[in-house]
Amino acid sequence: MSTRTDAATLSWGWVRNPRFDLFFILGTAGLGLAFSLAALARPSLFPVLLMVDVWLLGYHHVVSTFTRLGFDAESRRQHRFHLWVLPGLVFAATFAVYQAGGVWPLMSLYFYWQGWHYLRQSYGVSRILDRASKRPAAENPATAWMLYLLPLAGLLYRSAQGSTTFLKLEVRMLPVPWEAAWAAAACALVAFAAWAVLQARALRSGAGSPAQTLYLATHAGMFTVGYFVIPSLETGWLGLNVWHNAQYILIVWLFHNRRFKEQVSPEHRFLSTLSQSRRMLQYLVVCVALSALLYTFILRGLSWIPAASLLIVQTLNFHHYIVDSLIWKVRQPAVRRNLGLAA
Repeated sequence: MSTRTDAATLSWGWVRNPRFDLFFILGTAGLGLAFSLAALARPSLFPVLLMVDVWLLGYHHVVSTFTRLGFDAESRRQHRFHLWVLPGLVFAATFAVYQAGGVWPLMSLYFYWQGWHYLRQSYGVSRILDRASKRPAAENPATAWMLYLLPLAGLLYRSAQGSTTFLKLEVRMLPVPWEAAWAAAACALVAFAAWAVLQARALRSGAGSPAQTLYLATHAGMFTVGYFVIPSLETGWLGLNVWHNAQYILIVWLFHNRRFKEQVSPEHRFLSTLSQSRRMLQYLVVCVALSALLYTFILRGLSWIPAASLLIVQTLNFHHYIVDSLIWKVRQPAVRRNLGLAA
């Protein structure tokens, strides 16, 4: 019993190992902050930083979803609806929204849905880190409140600012009074303070995951900086976008790496070869190349058709949001197994 207790006390709850997890938690957050602060210090850098983010992380991040859906025959069979039917349905809905209201409804939907998508991914990451810990679970009812209230209060705060453009396209924000935005921010601050106190007590008692605690601290920091501290909507969004994209790319790679256990599978030779630890760079290069080819075709090849590029890009974004909400649930046995989590 003493040995097990000591092991639990010393366990940080790493999903892979300290090097990978610390880069996943602190490195991605640091990268996002670096992008935002660079654009804040020199606004003229924003277009360059945005291009780097979009082409190396953003497009790659969306295409990474398809490495789970269609890089091998087994995945294609399992996700037939997501691959062949859902994109058409999403495109039809996206086109209908555009026909009804033009560009601004699409951009407004994109802004708010994306914010929710960031929040849900962060919630999922916290669940993964919590399950990876060998310590007893922390009884901290404030965790969920802090996780949700900070990003939602940030969206209300940005709404109250009333921006009319987002990424140079027309957008309309929800008509949120400043009083409501500040009230939500106050509630989020109270939730964070309660979470910090209760989490510190749990860690001192030997419960809770130190790795998850560290991640939740970066969650609070990134959403606070991205939505509240940085005055510009787009500059704050850039840091959150880089953080989110980099996280997702690493999660997908880890899933494939754990799935094939450093072995080449005859049934999934291409994906299993790329997913080995020593080939991580090749995996990233292949995904970036595929995403660059796809989006180059979309942005260049369809540029002669009015709004076609916007419709296709947003279809891919919205499809990605829907699929991610379905295929990454920690309660699914395949997700737990391939991320090395306890049942």
